[in-house]
Amino acid sequence: MNKKILGLGLGVLALVGLASCRRNIPIEPGTTDDKNKTELKINFATGNALKTLTYNTGTPITLPDGSIYTNGQIKPAWNYIANHLDITIKDVTVQGQTAANMIQIAAATNFEDADIYGGNVAETFMEYGARGKLVNLLDYKDKLPDFMNYLEEYPLIKQQLTAYDGGIYNIPYVAELDEFSKVFYGRNNWIETLLDTDNVLPETQTLNVSYNGYWKGSKARTTTNIIELQNQAAAGGVLTGAVARQQLISYIDATYPDLEKRSDLYLDETGFYDIDELVALWRVMKLHPNTLFKFTTGQSGTCEIIPFFFRTKNQRAEIFKLINYFGGTRVYGTNTYTGLWFVDENDTLQYSFYQDEVFEAFDYLKQIFSEGLINPDFDDTNNSADFRSIFYSSDLSVNSQGASTVKQLGFMTFDFIPSTAASSPTGVVKAMLPPVTTLEGMHDGKFYHYIEIPRTVMIDGWAISKNTTGKALDKSLELLNFFFSDFGSNVQNFGIPGVMADFENLYTLPSGAKVPTLSEWILEQSKIYTNGDVATFGQQFMGIRMAVGYKADIGFEYQNMTKEAQEGYNLYEKCGVLTLGYNKPSKLLELSAPCYSLTKQESARLATLSIGDDQINMIYLYIHSDKNAVKTSAEIKKSYEKANIDEYIEIYQAAYNRTKNK
Repeated sequence: MNKKILGLGLGVLALVGLASCRRNIPIEPGTTDDKNKTELKINFATGNALKTLTYNTGTPITLPDGSIYTNGQIKPAWNYIANHLDITIKDVTVQGQTAANMIQIAAATNFEDADIYGGNVAETFMEYGARGKLVNLLDYKDKLPDFMNYLEEYPLIKQQLTAYDGGIYNIPYVAELDEFSKVFYGRNNWIETLLDTDNVLPETQTLNVSYNGYWKGSKARTTTNIIELQNQAAAGGVLTGAVARQQLISYIDATYPDLEKRSDLYLDETGFYDIDELVALWRVMKLHPNTLFKFTTGQSGTCEIIPFFFRTKNQRAEIFKLINYFGGTRVYGTNTYTGLWFVDENDTLQYSFYQDEVFEAFDYLKQIFSEGLINPDFDDTNNSADFRSIFYSSDLSVNSQGASTVKQLGFMTFDFIPSTAASSPTGVVKAMLPPVTTLEGMHDGKFYHYIEIPRTVMIDGWAISKNTTGKALDKSLELLNFFFSDFGSNVQNFGIPGVMADFENLYTLPSGAKVPTLSEWILEQSKIYTNGDVATFGQQFMGIRMAVGYKADIGFEYQNMTKEAQEGYNLYEKCGVLTLGYNKPSKLLELSAPCYSLTKQESARLATLSIGDDQINMIYLYIHSDKNAVKTSAEIKKSYEKANIDEYIEIYQAAYNRTKNK
């Protein structure tokens, strides 16, 4: 089939006056007019009207061939896909409806209102599929050749998609596999200023030491431990900036004599610091507000230094990712804050928040937080601030008299590569390798750069109603398979050939992989409509990279990264930072499922248990040393036990074991 862009019609016309435009657009050779095509009704709910198959931006857009798209029409990429597959698409979604509400209504009407249902409800798809309401895709392997080949390539993904009855009922949105979701970022020039120069001002701020260090005693990584050195030098437990800095400088000089610069311990490819060395650096940052304010703003004054922060209250669970660096202790098994399951070296599913090492790590987090090294408002649910903007992007904020109005400056965060680099002062905030750690269960004593959460199979995706039959079923299967073919995958990732991307002259990624090159047209249009955000423009205006069943490609994101972002991405790739995945040589590096298929009886048992929010809130209060908090982390463990954590784990282990036996 000719893959040039043809048939870019208006789709479903909202305005009669535009009908003449539609008639002038040719239909792709080999297809028939719309009235003779098979119609597929799709109900793809996201809770956001801008992220459905229907154009809802409120602003018309004109494609290079003159096609005009307005509210109520199928988005351009989906119109192209429909013409390519010789179908028509009818979006029956209630625009703005959540997937959970959509599936509840669909179940009540026996899934009769659409051929394909989509949204972030994978667990529910499994449930209704096993109850005979959705098509078992394994019954149609011959019509899903590309998707079946994908499952053969990734047997663990196939295992995780399998419902309790052995069927597969949904095709998931697969985020960019083996790529990092988030990385560490920091102000490199702060480190260089405080460690490589003597350009420091007198400081009066102090902190009461609480953190006692992890890499010491039988776990010692170096001859001396920097946290112990700083604590011993703290008069009466009170640490000053001068003492904290001098201890760190002396420690680096003695422990790493081969470094060209002290900052090399933390920066670029030579970075090889552990969590204790990081906390020691955070202390130095915290205790030098005058120096860092002057260095950053060029003016005399002071501000509060926030050594480590997360972007918003919605990302407060990021704090638990620090637990990885206390001996490789596992926390998240998949790319979600609720994914507290991991598979141990014995191939047994474990609940991370019921591990002794995690309870011990809560104590470390409590100690670090008490020293003021983590943004004190990180989990304030009443605070809707964008801390990344406040702590990184307000460096040169001034009042009408030209005086700096900066009150807080942040040093380090853990966030997405493209957006963090793009929203930060150029050349100031750069990617840093993660702290090194041993990995729990590896038993090799080696220290690794490690990030636990990569990009994974998500709970988003779509499924076919069991009521879909005949040509509609055949075309539904063809559509689902299309996105796992080479060409279909490129269309969903990069857009309409010849308009949004060049499918002939390819772009070469650092890995050597070649992908379609994004066009100047999409880059220019994104500047007009979405302030240069190409991903948002592609999704909201054109309809690509939707969270339907497809495999995302890093090539789209990489082409849109700033130079600084690409440098950060390349740093992690070049230094071989380890992360979890689906085809790993060790169970310890395997991703667990984003959700598990539970029987009706198991779901009923879970409903009688109170595992989750009660304990999570208890943990946050404990880290904060809140007046209402428990006194020890052991009391958090007792709360899990009172809530019958053993039965909770037993239910999920049974679900996991079923997938292995299918």
